[in-house]
Amino acid sequence: MYILTSDEMKSLDRKTIEEIGIPSRVLMERAGVSVVLSMEHEFGPLENLDFLVLVGGGNNGGDGLVVARALLDYTPNVTVVLTKENLRGDPLENLKAFERVGGEYAVLGKNISIEELEYLVMSSDVVIDAMLGIGVKGELREPISSIVDMVNQSPARKVCVDLPSGVDSDTGKILGKAVKCDLTVTFAYPKIGHILYPGREYAGKLKVASIGIPRILASDIKRAIITEDLVRSLIPARKKDSSKGTYGRVGIVGGSLLYGGAPILSALGSMKSGAGLTYVFAPKEIHTAVISNYPEVISIPLESCGGYLCKKSFGSLKEWIEKMSVLAIGPGMGLNEYTIEFLKMIVDVEKPIVLDADGLNALSKIGADILKNRKSQTVLTPHPGEFSRLVKDSIEEVLYNYRLAEKFAKQHGVVLVLKGATTIVTDGENTLFNLTGNTGLSKGGSGDVLTGVIASLIAQGLDSFEASILGVYLHGAAAHLNKSDESGLLPTELAKMIPDVLKSLRKR
Repeated sequence: MYILTSDEMKSLDRKTIEEIGIPSRVLMERAGVSVVLSMEHEFGPLENLDFLVLVGGGNNGGDGLVVARALLDYTPNVTVVLTKENLRGDPLENLKAFERVGGEYAVLGKNISIEELEYLVMSSDVVIDAMLGIGVKGELREPISSIVDMVNQSPARKVCVDLPSGVDSDTGKILGKAVKCDLTVTFAYPKIGHILYPGREYAGKLKVASIGIPRILASDIKRAIITEDLVRSLIPARKKDSSKGTYGRVGIVGGSLLYGGAPILSALGSMKSGAGLTYVFAPKEIHTAVISNYPEVISIPLESCGGYLCKKSFGSLKEWIEKMSVLAIGPGMGLNEYTIEFLKMIVDVEKPIVLDADGLNALSKIGADILKNRKSQTVLTPHPGEFSRLVKDSIEEVLYNYRLAEKFAKQHGVVLVLKGATTIVTDGENTLFNLTGNTGLSKGGSGDVLTGVIASLIAQGLDSFEASILGVYLHGAAAHLNKSDESGLLPTELAKMIPDVLKSLRKR
């Protein structure tokens, strides 16, 4: 499913009107009616509810006026308050139509005070936010700011038309404050602000309504949500006539005296997502820890420097590299002069690599430009802290910053997986957003499992972008299978649920 910026949505609107010939009033009518139908589906019968529709001055307000008029077919208990006088164009025509069917309205500051509005907000069953649209930038001003506070304090159910007022459509950031919706009905396609936090939380339950914008007009959109249909098409086939060699060899390179468990978790992720053979290349000091946990793992002890990977380690690893389908580098590796020197050497190998954890931290010390010379596929899987170190910017600036992720991926020729509650996967040209997962993933070791899953999928024949898309979906979907409280989900348990997700997807 495509996901749009505000400018892209405005362009689709314009093309639909000018090139396809569908009048703007028709689009507005369909938008407003779809909100009413969505409410009926979510809330049940509407006849006994009191509705308050808050209408702004733009097209979002015009949609709200269609909502108000359509609601009059269910109940006379519909109150409309304009936050701005002197409507024009389609919103004005819909205000006149609302009046012609018996609707009445008040204008804030003219024939209704802010105190009277507060009473209406607090006493209504449903408050419909049609104040601001997708193009709003900058912090909210009065009286909208005060109205948002009222709405959020009301016990009423809150329904937002297209986007909660106060959410930035292109970033999901809150413009000072925003309406916290129970239901948001958007049109044609989701917007970025619906799926990136905190906007995703403020949107509540999101419904996407078709209003007649032809799909062909969106064919050049480069951003989308990862859907079940998409990931099902990416799952590697399991042939009856196959062997362990059919499904590739994954080499997990990492571990140290301090962090012996991380490469084991990556190996578990690799095995549970279907790799034929999984190797762990770790300092010899933790070799027995690997095989004592999972005898299925082929554990290769490497020479080390005080329990850390270093130049000597690369020497003993070299003979194995050619046998590997892919290398996952970094989990538990630690960060010091030894591991930085080791990374400089291993990133030059002509094998696909998945770089995570301390591999990324070491890369930030060397400089990411070293990746530009690589001839094989490269996946980076940073969380916001690791990405901030890579790009030398604050966590606040990089958090959910899909444009920065796209720029970095394109400049360095990599697939970037920017992890978060909404994970961003981009190759610099195309960007996908993953919505699976829950707070159970907010635990040390979860990312190590993901590293192994992505590497495993590359070993089974997917390219790095496909493997990253499928990997983040499986990883998040596995967390949903946890039947206990989210806070207690262990990464080892998470990995063990991945086969159940795959089995479920293959059946459908």
